[in-house]
Amino acid sequence: MIGKTIGAYRIVGHCGQGGMAVVYLGEQDDGQVHKRVAIKMVSGWGSNEAIRQGFFNERQTLAALDHPNIVKLLDGGDTDDGLPYLVMDFVDGVPIDKYCDLKRLSIPDRLELFRTVCGAVQYAHDRAVIHRDLKPGNILITSDGTPRLLDFGIAKLLNPEFTQAPLVTQSDWRPMTPDYASPEQVRGETVTNATDIYSLGVVLYELLTGHRPYRVRLHSFSEFERLVCEVEPELPSSIGRTEVRRHLLGDLDAIVMKALRKEPQQRYASAQQLADDIDRHLKGMPAD
Repeated sequence: MIGKTIGAYRIVGHCGQGGMAVVYLGEQDDGQVHKRVAIKMVSGWGSNEAIRQGFFNERQTLAALDHPNIVKLLDGGDTDDGLPYLVMDFVDGVPIDKYCDLKRLSIPDRLELFRTVCGAVQYAHDRAVIHRDLKPGNILITSDGTPRLLDFGIAKLLNPEFTQAPLVTQSDWRPMTPDYASPEQVRGETVTNATDIYSLGVVLYELLTGHRPYRVRLHSFSEFERLVCEVEPELPSSIGRTEVRRHLLGDLDAIVMKALRKEPQQRYASAQQLADDIDRHLKGMPAD
């Protein structure tokens, strides 16, 4: 694909690949504008109607979102071969967990960064969009410290007017990244905004401790399902790095564990409420 032209963009490099899509680095150069972009295309699944519909819906979703911390849709369409593609801002950044470690950020600085991410998630929720795949790899931090939320490929659209094509559902297919999935996702139940709250809790747990809430020794989905759905994770302060454990005791333990509650209705009611509790902690006030 390198050197080929897609719409008004020329492919100049390869950014990454997943099970359903491949992302290329592209350039727009019309003599007046020179811009680097990310071009997302179907990866060998063009005949799969569910994947095609997912691309159409992701395009419609991103078109409805305009936020400085969410990747922006620039263009989209079908190639000459009939494969759908999306053109988005190219985000030159690193996953939030790696960024925090590379910069050796303090606990307060990590919380400030995470609070900004919560704001982007709340913006999406306010527009009836559930991300469903929040994880460090989908939260990139640019060189100037700006978080950018990306990859709405399996987002759920609660507002039918945003949906361009009806999604084909398969009873044995659960769209998620298991390490960051909520109990209801793992069980294949209905997802809500609380699903994203849980995933945010996993990300926050990892940012504060360097570990995920569950450590699966066996590569068994049934064992993972048991852990996520039945076993309470250890308090962050009990496994965090020795030098930061005292900072996690109390409010931060409570904030993380509330986001990770098994029952969706027992979690924070919104990403904004989670951000507000973090803000209160940073100001030396008790969590709500």
